[in-house]
Amino acid sequence: MIKTDQEFLEDRLGMMETTGWLDLLEEIKNLEKSIANVENINSENDLYIVKGQLRVINLILSLENVTQLALEELQDGNLT
Repeated sequence: MIKTDQEFLEDRLGMMETTGWLDLLEEIKNLEKSIANVENINSENDLYIVKGQLRVINLILSLENVTQLALEELQDGNLT
């Protein structure tokens, strides 16, 4: 069965209400604090690794807001 865009977004938001998701967010926030310390960056390669990690962290931390906005746009008819 193929999900509609609305079903997909609603399912994602439902997942974000679970204890497991909230636990994951806490772990991600702790990880963000630990890798954002510039004292841990000893080389250009380390900098690129941290930069990539922070991009993934920001993606995960912003996923709920982005999903909510997409669902609102879809419901308002502004998203196809």
